[in-house]
Amino acid sequence: MAKKQVRLATNQLEQFIGSGKKLNFIQSNGAVFLAEVLEVQSSEVKVKNTKGHILHLPLAQLEEIWAEEKAS
Repeated sequence: MAKKQVRLATNQLEQFIGSGKKLNFIQSNGAVFLAEVLEVQSSEVKVKNTKGHILHLPLAQLEEIWAEEKAS
């Protein structure tokens, strides 16, 4: 099944809390994290990566956020 990448804004993150979907978080230093959103706070996003580690990603350092969805 074909999928496409969709760019998300930071204000769209709350709809992915508890959904189990993995998002790609790209930071300004070039680091990329594939993780599930657990909590969105005013200055950071709490995520769980694919190894089960909990990370706190500062919103100020996030350049892009990408999600996959089915292509129609």
